[in-house]
Amino acid sequence: MHTFTSAMRAAFRYAFVCMALVVILWALLPQHRLFLQSLLLGMGGSVLSGTLLVSKTWRIGQMAVDPNVRPKGTGMLQRLLVAGFAVFMTIRFPHLFVLSGVLIGLFLFQVLGFFFVYRSFK
Repeated sequence: MHTFTSAMRAAFRYAFVCMALVVILWALLPQHRLFLQSLLLGMGGSVLSGTLLVSKTWRIGQMAVDPNVRPKGTGMLQRLLVAGFAVFMTIRFPHLFVLSGVLIGLFLFQVLGFFFVYRSFK
């Protein structure tokens, strides 16, 4: 469980670094603000979804140690609702967000999580 925790900490750290980089680019490049704020919405949804996934995975890991701990689902519905809310905001406010930026941002934590978990197995 220690390798999983360290891999997820690294994924969260790099996700927040990426979000900070996008915020800096948003401030420096006013002509690309529409795409960058869409990217921020997707990244925020991705980090929230990743937080839900990590908490459910942690709870399942605790169940292996203590059989009295019972997970209450996998969090799939909550993660789908987060992604659906980000897409809903994009469709509801097309003058603030573009779909391509939100969809790219939604995959941020998943890509970082896969990379760091795979790297921790070596």
